[in-house]
Amino acid sequence: MKKLIMLAVATVMALNVAQAADDEKKKAPAKKGRGGIQAMIKQLDLTADQKKALATYNKENKEKGAAARKLKGKDRRAAMKKITEDRNAKLKEILTEEQAKKLKELQAKAQADRKGKKKKSEDK
Repeated sequence: MKKLIMLAVATVMALNVAQAADDEKKKAPAKKGRGGIQAMIKQLDLTADQKKALATYNKENKEKGAAARKLKGKDRRAAMKKITEDRNAKLKEILTEEQAKKLKELQAKAQADRKGKKKKSEDK
């Protein structure tokens, strides 16, 4: 009888451990390379003045981005393209040549990664 109870307790404990491991996997954020331009900018070692200028720009244009995301189809695409062009122009003013070069490299790498992932998903 004692062996049967011990077996039952051991089984329940093993199931709890397995369930906890599954829960941890579900809670871990999916690493999908999200973050876009903001994640790349963090890698540029901006000065305090650059950070302040960029924060001011982002704050001023937050509503434009929100409004553009509410649009559909071609209108949305055009609005987002305009926002991206404006942001890139502002970044050109803010960043040093070295930082701008590093940002272009990061963007090219991200684009290549996206194309590689897209190709893999098409192959499946």
